[in-house]
Amino acid sequence: MPIKTIYPDTYSNEDKAIYDDLMSRGEALIGKKLSENERFILDLSAKITINQLKGVTSGFSPEEIEEMKKTHKEMAQAGVIETPPDKFYDGLIELNNGTVFENPLSKPSEYYYEQNKKNPKENENEDDVILENDSNNNLVEEMNKMAV
Repeated sequence: MPIKTIYPDTYSNEDKAIYDDLMSRGEALIGKKLSENERFILDLSAKITINQLKGVTSGFSPEEIEEMKKTHKEMAQAGVIETPPDKFYDGLIELNNGTVFENPLSKPSEYYYEQNKKNPKENENEDDVILENDSNNNLVEEMNKMAV
């Protein structure tokens, strides 16, 4: 089943063609069916390449980028960079202090694309805020009883 590609809104038809070309070349270079993680990295690389072609940069100087690459390589060779498997499970991330949260990479990019398209003003009351004038608000009644 082909994967439906969702392009950023800022992409012109030429950008879309370049993106598709880069993705197909990447898949051909890898030479096998891509897993979701591999596809994510390839997608990210294609978008970075298009940004570079458009003149959009990260703001880091070439010297800073080289320093980051050097530091990353040294840490990898020293064995400092590791991903403990017991800290990443069921789409969750557990930090050393015990905090657990959902891994943002566990959802496909299409999910975040749809989330970013929504106008936050449309869904103002969909959060966890309990309004005082809400008829189903038992919390206000309980607080009033405790205040007496």
